[in-house]
Amino acid sequence: MSDICRTIWRVPAYLPYLQPELTADAIAEAEKAIGFTLPVEYLDLLRVQNGGYIRLSLPQMSHHKISGIGPHFSSLTDFDWSDCQEYVSFPLTGLVPFDGDGHWHLCLDYRKNSSNPAITYIDVECDDESPIAPSFKEYLTMLRIEVKDEMILHPVEDIETVKQQLSSRLGVNFDTTDTWAHGYPIERASLGRPSNPQWLWLSPNCVPRGFIRVDDERYNELRDVMPGNALRYPEVPANAYLMSVTDDVRNKVLEACKSCQFTIQPLADVVKSV
Repeated sequence: MSDICRTIWRVPAYLPYLQPELTADAIAEAEKAIGFTLPVEYLDLLRVQNGGYIRLSLPQMSHHKISGIGPHFSSLTDFDWSDCQEYVSFPLTGLVPFDGDGHWHLCLDYRKNSSNPAITYIDVECDDESPIAPSFKEYLTMLRIEVKDEMILHPVEDIETVKQQLSSRLGVNFDTTDTWAHGYPIERASLGRPSNPQWLWLSPNCVPRGFIRVDDERYNELRDVMPGNALRYPEVPANAYLMSVTDDVRNKVLEACKSCQFTIQPLADVVKSV
């Protein structure tokens, strides 16, 4: 099994999108439902994690998840082209979407090869189809990690001390820690004015393996499904924090970090080869 099977998935896993553990019976039922044999590489991914958000993406394309096999949204077998065919000039039979928003879809394309599907992007609204890769295996080699301007703050032994030092240097206060949005704590401070808001965010690299929001109807069912912690970026030390800053205050924040003698490094320098 390749390394990408373990590093492709976003951490923490969003548990409502996680299907039950993959079984031989589930694979057989899925292949019967779609009418085709699934690529070995696709099944290898699902044996590690049965669907969910991914941390890799296709360059210049909206692609954030791979559907698993099971009864919950989003499931690989839960699609119906009957209401879409009239809007496009190309056949939809033989396409199996594994990501999309209802208007666009990234698909396993069995139309020309029923045993080794290509990967095709379609846009139903625009009546457009575009080839992406000749196989799922080739598609995996095209995936890249999305890194913008985040910085690594390392090591961080006590985030409260870091916040206090930055607050003193920058003359700001951090907001109440947000743990709702992504399943791990996000520290945020405002450095701008209402007419020109500027922000600083800090978040840990070591986070819970999975999360579900407490107001989700499946919270009690799923909250203990993936216990323990994992690294959002396995290439980065566990005791690191990720720092993001809006452009207008970047230099000011970096100078404050330097004054506090914090060690910082662009995240892109560490993960650019992924």
